[in-house]
Amino acid sequence: MYEIAADPRTNRLHLSFTGRMDRAEMETAADETVAAAERLRDGFDIVNDLSGFTPPSPEAAEPIKRAQAELKEMGVDRVVRVTDGETSQVVVNAFERRSQDVGYSGETADSVAEAERKLDEKEVAGYASA
Repeated sequence: MYEIAADPRTNRLHLSFTGRMDRAEMETAADETVAAAERLRDGFDIVNDLSGFTPPSPEAAEPIKRAQAELKEMGVDRVVRVTDGETSQVVVNAFERRSQDVGYSGETADSVAEAERKLDEKEVAGYASA
């Protein structure tokens, strides 16, 4: 299951992924993510809540990398991934590896509120804007 919301006021894209998603669902989520990002300005940030997300199969993960590449081209700035004690390190590593493959790195936070606080800090060296 997933939820996607663009907030033009804060110029942030909010993503939430839970459970296990098959390739068709990942394709749909990737397409909806890119479409939502089109409503934001260059330099937008992403809060990606991965708490409760189960590692997808390799073929189901392919749309993630495609969407990450498109988001990079669209001007993503900072990405903060929300994880908790139940989040598989496989998921965290896979998202980071794919984002690095397309040219950016992400930060992590323990909650959506913490992710928002991190993004409220103006700039952090070493991430997409660097």
